[in-house]
Amino acid sequence: MSNNLSKSRGALRKAVALLSGVAVLFSLAACGSANAGESGKSGSDASSSASALEQVKSAGKIVFATEGTYAPFSYHDSKTNELTGYDVEVAKAIAKEVGVKAEFAEGSFDSLLAGVDAKKYDTVADQISATDERKAKYDFTEPYTYSYGVVVTTKDNPKGVKSFDDVKGLQAAETGTSNWNKTAQEKGATIVQVNDFGQAVEALQSGRADVTLNDGLAVLDYLKQKPDANIKIAAKSEKTPAAQLPFRKGSDDLVKAVNDAIAKLQQDGTLTKISEKYFGEDFSQE
Repeated sequence: MSNNLSKSRGALRKAVALLSGVAVLFSLAACGSANAGESGKSGSDASSSASALEQVKSAGKIVFATEGTYAPFSYHDSKTNELTGYDVEVAKAIAKEVGVKAEFAEGSFDSLLAGVDAKKYDTVADQISATDERKAKYDFTEPYTYSYGVVVTTKDNPKGVKSFDDVKGLQAAETGTSNWNKTAQEKGATIVQVNDFGQAVEALQSGRADVTLNDGLAVLDYLKQKPDANIKIAAKSEKTPAAQLPFRKGSDDLVKAVNDAIAKLQQDGTLTKISEKYFGEDFSQE
């Protein structure tokens, strides 16, 4: 009996020791949690609370989304296959002034702003216009391109288009979320959706569309590359701010840093040089 009693007492002591150890662990965990609360936030929380500029500086880069198929703004060099273009060079110059590198991610136009929303990209360098609808959702920088819009038809211009108002009732080939899509609808056109300007030209030439509205500089570059294409500029608008960089709302300090960079690049002639390289004249300022 005494031997059994001794064994029981030993087992009891082990159980008490085990429970005491568990209690100590819980106590330490509670203290750790309390200390985390006192010190502020966890690593991920601290990262999310950092300002947009701080996050960019920490990452060492600004991620620019772009099409890569929209010459002369964003395209691949036919010899090197390297991503290049006016918007690409401007983005690189801006990032350098901010003190970080420029990184590029390519996608279809309609996916670019959605990628900013999903925090896949910081901004879009692809001739994004600051429409009222977009201003409600994004913080925009100052303009870095001033251009004009055009209405493009086939060379014979069967509908007799001479102005933007003449697109009323016509079929307009446009990308889904572009400002040209919105303009075409406001002017009374019916949209034939395409993925890029190349597809818009195909829609014109096949008869699926009557017109396409786009940036004049892009169309002039297309005609320069393909002078035999069966298209022409039938009408154009006044020169206006054409492109700004959109950032997620709340990116005030990053937008300010980019605006400071744009101002410096305009003043020192960098943007003028880039514009003249791609367009033959300065479209970086009014």
